[in-house]
Amino acid sequence: MHLHKKMAESNHKVESHDEGAQEETIVTKKHDRFQSAFWQRWKGLAVAILYGVTSISITFFNKAVFVYGFNASNFLTLGQILFSLVFLMVMKANKQLEYEDFSISTAQALFPLASAFIGMVVTGLAALIYVNVPMYSALRRLTTFIVIVWQYFLLNKTVPQKELLSVILMVLGAIIAGWGDLTFDIYGYFLTTLNCVVTAWYLVLIAKKSQETGLKTFGLMFYNNVLSLPIMVVICVITEWDIIVNFDKWWNVGFQICFVMSCMQAFLLNYSLFLCSTINSPLTTSITGQLKSILQTVFGLFAFNDVVITGTFSAGLGVSTMGGIWYGVEKYKEQIEKMKKEEQDRPQNDLESGKSNGQVLKV
Repeated sequence: MHLHKKMAESNHKVESHDEGAQEETIVTKKHDRFQSAFWQRWKGLAVAILYGVTSISITFFNKAVFVYGFNASNFLTLGQILFSLVFLMVMKANKQLEYEDFSISTAQALFPLASAFIGMVVTGLAALIYVNVPMYSALRRLTTFIVIVWQYFLLNKTVPQKELLSVILMVLGAIIAGWGDLTFDIYGYFLTTLNCVVTAWYLVLIAKKSQETGLKTFGLMFYNNVLSLPIMVVICVITEWDIIVNFDKWWNVGFQICFVMSCMQAFLLNYSLFLCSTINSPLTTSITGQLKSILQTVFGLFAFNDVVITGTFSAGLGVSTMGGIWYGVEKYKEQIEKMKKEEQDRPQNDLESGKSNGQVLKV
């Protein structure tokens, strides 16, 4: 009798434990479903915000490094390349990214792209030493105009008239702002303009080399960083060794934070751009980029006390910003028309597909 009682109590405890485990499993599954549903609903917005914040903050962290008196822009480029390469390799090892292993033949094919990448990053960072952030943002809009010109002469490709006019307005605004910029530095303006030219060439090469090699975003990033690394080491040793060795703020915590954040965000910017382009539409990415430019201009007016605000300077920034907004609107309209056309073509394609498969479509 006593033995039966103990067995009954034991069975009751086991059943209670099983019920508790089942309830815990149900609660965990509900929580996981809630988290999944929450992420599915808001991930597009979260990724767009990440891209926008990173796009703005990287320029300010880059500028902040130079405000500390560290004028070794090539060494900062080297730091960004090293961080990006480490991130790429670690994420590939953890199966969070996929790209092909290093190949000599692919590296040879991509060397022109890596050279353009070096030119783009080096000139962009060097320009920030001499040009304030709002003016830098305005001048950087010249890249779009240069791309349009190159597409016309090299590919015989034109853009809609309103889109072209919006780009011309951006350029006109940059010229007006430059005319009223009391901190005007001819070398800084030259570097920024050169950066626009190299960036435009880099964008053209990306499309071409991606098609030739079959590599996607992170494969191209990997080869860019691997091929650029030894070149930047040589450039730093030749041009900036004295600056690096004699810099007296290496142990300044503020400088260390700005330097590390600048290096980290170089990769994060590319990664967030990739996420924003894949999770959201290209339209969302374009709009986010335009909003980023506006906020970057506004924050840059007051961030580093290196801007002398004049009427001409403010008017030029306003015209350039309005041109950027107009350009964004035209790209929005273009994307909407493209989506409508795809929707209209889909039924016809489905009908042709059904016929080719010998299917009879019922109406």
